[in-house]
Amino acid sequence: MNKSISPYKIQGTVKAPASKSYLQRALAIASLAQGKSVLKNGSFSSDVDAVIGIIQTLGSKIEFSNNWTISPGKRNELENIVLNAGESGLALRMFSSIAALYNGYVEISGSGTLLDRPITPIIEALNAAGIQVVAKNHKLPLTINGTFQNNKIAFDSSFSSQILTGLLIAAPLLEHDTEIIVSNLVSRPYVEMTIDIMRHFGAIVKNDHFERFYIQGNQHYWGCEYDVESDWSAAANFLVTAAVSGSISVVGLNSNSLQADRAIMKALALFGAEIEIQSNSIFVKQHQKKPFVFDATDCPDLFPPLVVLAAAANGRSVISGTHRLIHKESNRLETLTHLFSKLGLKMETEDNNLIIHGSGKLKGALVDSYGDHRLAMCAAVAATLTDLPVEISNTDVVGKSYPDFFKNLLKQSVPT
Repeated sequence: MNKSISPYKIQGTVKAPASKSYLQRALAIASLAQGKSVLKNGSFSSDVDAVIGIIQTLGSKIEFSNNWTISPGKRNELENIVLNAGESGLALRMFSSIAALYNGYVEISGSGTLLDRPITPIIEALNAAGIQVVAKNHKLPLTINGTFQNNKIAFDSSFSSQILTGLLIAAPLLEHDTEIIVSNLVSRPYVEMTIDIMRHFGAIVKNDHFERFYIQGNQHYWGCEYDVESDWSAAANFLVTAAVSGSISVVGLNSNSLQADRAIMKALALFGAEIEIQSNSIFVKQHQKKPFVFDATDCPDLFPPLVVLAAAANGRSVISGTHRLIHKESNRLETLTHLFSKLGLKMETEDNNLIIHGSGKLKGALVDSYGDHRLAMCAAVAATLTDLPVEISNTDVVGKSYPDFFKNLLKQSVPT
């Protein structure tokens, strides 16, 4: 489906959806708990649906109403399981380790762009844990056969922190204590998030400067109530739009969140936006539009809206951390460059930096989402700077994280 977004400014109030990063982790842990869990503030997206499908295949029952109730299955009654991670990188990396807690063979596959994303780092980490893994030509499907054999696991975590997340979630349920040693850890905030959710469900992880993690065995996750935070990643699109053109209150955000994308607040401050942190919302209003320098290494999902922010400023902005963009739903460095070149933005790469030469204006054009939900959203945000409409192809991809994005954006839009 294509959508045409005419030039606009934003004005009003919007509620951010549930954080899929929190929700996917909470669903996985609740499926391993003893007793029922109740998740509040759940919202559907294709990535969340993938995790729901996985835990149901693993025996959990879920009742959906205002709150979601998860009743775990029994791990020792399942054999020869086939799990489908859809297009969710987190589901694949997280359940690759969790699958080793089950008896028999567990095959994990996926669909779409996930089939082209590297799995060698997953295999290397699982091998370090002593888990038997089979993957023809290091491509999906991935077959897990057997559980953790090693009580000390060492691997390079420069590819994704999500592999560590899976190992951490599984480790408390092993019969032995586990030490995990990681080098070159990226996206530390997401690891902090994982540990925080584990703690809420009753399992403790100790760590030494996020380089060594100590997990006692024979722990349990206990069924409980858990309130899922709203999503800073989704909110960033609205906050950037307001900083560029208009004003918005985004309801439901935790200003003290562990979510990495809360860092958008720092970027907005550097840009010169007017910001108010209220009791249950964040208010942002257009004010100054200054070029900025920002390190997005730990929050690479912010790159697309940050490029729009930089385009709105008059001058040279620098966003570092481009090495984190290669293995997303698209090669996001390449596709971002293609998309914004069509909109008339001058950009260049230098080492690990993306350099944006903003002029405060973009031009309307037909652009491709490249099957990437975050590119589809940022193209819509970019229309706040254009003279003519931005027509975006394949906009259905926003269903991966935020199915109601366009509906909510248009509801708050005022034509210019």
